[in-house]
Amino acid sequence: MRTAILSICILTISTGIHRQTACALTITTFNILAPVHRSMDRMNHRESEREDWWRPRAEGVAQYIANKLECYANNDYHSRPTSGHLSCSHRDPKSQSDVIMLQEWWFDESFTNIFDDATGHLFHRIAERRPSSQRGQMRDDGLCCLVKKDGKLDLIRSEKVLTGPQRISQLVHCREKDLHGIGRDVFFANSHLSFPGHADPLVNNERHANEARIILEALSREAAASHESNNDSDTLQVICGDFNSNSCGLAASLLESPPYNFVNCASATAQQMLSNIGGPVNIGVTHCNHLGQKVSVDHIFLRLNDGRRNAVPFQSLKMDRCAALAMGYLDTKGSRILNVQSDHIIIEGRQVLSDHRPVTATIAWPRMNTMSNETLESDLYINATLPLDPLEPAWGIVQ
Repeated sequence: MRTAILSICILTISTGIHRQTACALTITTFNILAPVHRSMDRMNHRESEREDWWRPRAEGVAQYIANKLECYANNDYHSRPTSGHLSCSHRDPKSQSDVIMLQEWWFDESFTNIFDDATGHLFHRIAERRPSSQRGQMRDDGLCCLVKKDGKLDLIRSEKVLTGPQRISQLVHCREKDLHGIGRDVFFANSHLSFPGHADPLVNNERHANEARIILEALSREAAASHESNNDSDTLQVICGDFNSNSCGLAASLLESPPYNFVNCASATAQQMLSNIGGPVNIGVTHCNHLGQKVSVDHIFLRLNDGRRNAVPFQSLKMDRCAALAMGYLDTKGSRILNVQSDHIIIEGRQVLSDHRPVTATIAWPRMNTMSNETLESDLYINATLPLDPLEPAWGIVQ
């Protein structure tokens, strides 16, 4: 009975969704494997040591990002990592990513120039460098945000927050382009959590949870500071990147738990298709690490807040989770997670663009002057946080 009522309510909430996809935002996260971190042989040489080693892959990644934007929706492209060339037979401007969050961005000038040549006409670029273990010194890599120049968002500013030893999160403030007034704010936390190198998985899990908590607090402060000048609009908050743990890890669990109530895009879309799954769902293999393990570690989480800095209706309830929220229905106005997918590029072997696969989510976020009166009955709110496999480690090895 509950399933039937929920289906009717969701159908009501999503009425007219096809008219709202024009308001959709597309967000991509991609760890591009900095040349300073890629080992070339058993003598521990790094790809960055020789330009003839790193340049072909850098050109391939840059061209991949530039071309993929215009043909992502239908996956109508062919990756050729040996030449760095991509082709696309059908280009649809509506499928372009509005924002791309990159991890392991290399701050080498020649590397940067390659990306600017390939993507500078498409994107505004802003990057944050992470500190080294030596006081006053900086590492060679960090985080980078690309915002589509003719997309739906304006880039306002970027700053970094220290999340751990030599680890940062990039906080990016964007604002919706709106010809009729002040656009709504969008806040991103481009993140790269620590590698789980401790022998005790519990230590790794707790470290990730602490880093996620720092990111949550910093993102909340950033949103609160902006609220004073733009206090009548809903805001979208996104935490994405390389978590170095899967959707059952403590970092993901913290984000999805009250009072934060972020939604895992992969889990939400999986439940839309198979509504009886329940719990966190991994998108599949997104990374082949230096130990040869194939894992699912690249995620996109998001939540909405209304203009009064309150959680939207589905997120303000006393219950741990709501069935509609767990399925990606973010409010009663038609905001929802439309889809999420990873690109199945080659992630192991010598001829790779990266050892990570990019993950892209599309979110419908319609603008309406008044909130719909449609709400779900309170008895439909259920706990939807149980893991698929309680014995699955947070590291999440995927066969």
